[in-house]
Amino acid sequence: MLLAAIIGVALVSYLSLGRTTLKLSHRTFFANDAGNLAEAGIEEALYSFNLMGTGASAATAWTGWTASGTNASRTLAPFNRDQNAIGTVKVYAKGYDGSDNAPYIVSQATITPFDGSAPIVRTVQVTLRRVEGATANGLVALNGLSIGGSAFADSFNSNPTNSPTGPWASYSSGIARSKTTVIVMAGSISAGSGAIKGDLKLGKGVVAPSSSVYSGTLTTNYNATFPYPVVPTAASVSQSYSLGASIPANLPRAGDVAASDGRFYYFCSGATIGALAITSGRNVSIVGSGGTSMTSGLAIKSLATCFIFMDGPMTLTKGNDISNLAWAGGLQICTTTTSTCYIGNKSTFVGCLFAPFAPLNLTGGASSSMIIGSVVAKTVIETAGMDFHYDETLLASNPSTGFGVFIWREFQTAAERATVGALTNNFLP
Repeated sequence: MLLAAIIGVALVSYLSLGRTTLKLSHRTFFANDAGNLAEAGIEEALYSFNLMGTGASAATAWTGWTASGTNASRTLAPFNRDQNAIGTVKVYAKGYDGSDNAPYIVSQATITPFDGSAPIVRTVQVTLRRVEGATANGLVALNGLSIGGSAFADSFNSNPTNSPTGPWASYSSGIARSKTTVIVMAGSISAGSGAIKGDLKLGKGVVAPSSSVYSGTLTTNYNATFPYPVVPTAASVSQSYSLGASIPANLPRAGDVAASDGRFYYFCSGATIGALAITSGRNVSIVGSGGTSMTSGLAIKSLATCFIFMDGPMTLTKGNDISNLAWAGGLQICTTTTSTCYIGNKSTFVGCLFAPFAPLNLTGGASSSMIIGSVVAKTVIETAGMDFHYDETLLASNPSTGFGVFIWREFQTAAERATVGALTNNFLP
């Protein structure tokens, strides 16, 4: 009997250990599963945010959500998990309509195990920031803007019918509008007697100028990122040509064949893009490395486009340096240079410049000096006589691309979990 008692105690202990191990493994499995469900809730809200980035209205993008002011909440349909457990996901989105400069999403997943033990809860928060298209705004200075004298920034619409073949109207005061957007993400803004005829958006810590400087709305603590456009490579296109360090007088050359997307791709190194004509109706992309830079002489014929990617500066100081018979979107210049770029001395530049690491000096000197298109640069100095005109048609061709995840965190400690109610207006416990 003593031996039987010992065996019985051992069996009971073994069964108890097995039961404890099984419960522990189940809870570990469900904890991982709850994390996945919480991330699924985040993805559900991100989808709606980015649907707005494609142009959908907030009402359309957030169908199925319950809105309260500028916030939205949703409880997803229950999930049947393994081992007959039930999973529920509740999601809260702050600033769902795009009105908030720092929107965030809180997603909470709860799994109730089949054995009636305590539920497993995982709560995740992501803070978002806007991902702006390269030409979605007028004048963007990432680290400071100075507008000298009576220089100003405004807008116009070169193609109000959005026809892919135009015609595109030239800027004139008769069609000028006050719908430009000027963004200063860091540093300072100095406007003097200049004017911004449209909206002004300032990053955290940037001191706003007098309200007389801008005619539209002022946004402070603006949070956005401006990713560098994807640079073509020879491997990424079906057909391309190497030009070495010499740029011909005309592109495309006779006999050259377009890639499958209809563009002619040319790669060069250590070249200077100057006296070059882009044939009417042709689409050309030039990718330069090894200090490839740009100076005067580029001519873009009607219905042609020229996209330039390079690592050197653009220097246009001779007046009327570029002849663009297409429209601002027909010339797009992207450079990774940290050297100063110049546009000035009675120049009229029609195009889009994306130089996020470079200072840009816009110098005037005559009433005909102007920039028509869009600009993104590290710093911008705009002097008297050099005015900026944003072409609103660019917004339709390259809008803001939505929102990206800026900060991700999980509420793990008791102190962190205690803040969930306040973050979600008590939608989540």
